[in-house]
Amino acid sequence: MAETGGARGTKKGLTTRGAEKKEAFFGRVEKKIQIFSFARPDGIPDGLRGKFRLCKGEILRGSVEILPKGFANSLHYHPASEGFWMVLSGQARFYDHDSKPLGEFGPLEGVLIPRNGRYWFAQAGDEETHLLQVRGDANDGSKGRVDVGEVHANYGKKRIYDLPDAQQ
Repeated sequence: MAETGGARGTKKGLTTRGAEKKEAFFGRVEKKIQIFSFARPDGIPDGLRGKFRLCKGEILRGSVEILPKGFANSLHYHPASEGFWMVLSGQARFYDHDSKPLGEFGPLEGVLIPRNGRYWFAQAGDEETHLLQVRGDANDGSKGRVDVGEVHANYGKKRIYDLPDAQQ
């Protein structure tokens, strides 16, 4: 038999077919399974935001953001992604494009922001806030983030751990 590549795959010079082909496909995919956990690291400088990657797949990514007391970001939207936000500890307020509150969320509460939905959020309460973000990306070449108006003065003062290639 002729050796083939690409979608059909090869095994020792033979064409992979049927159940063997299917099993090879699942084997390649299952090597990409990621196990993760989160523990707040020590040494985050006072007043700086932390962002910690939990996992990153082809379409979906998860991270935890640590928001110091008083933190707020700026009105923006994401043409390439939608995001699921859930408070793990502390409190956060999310706002729409007119700065009307979408809600104030405590532990195990949150919001889904659709692709191109304009929003901003702020830490609320007396303790730092831990936010879980699960984001799905369209991977269609759209910009990652578009700021609307002025960027909040403290937005750029963030600390990113375990995510040196952050494009947030």
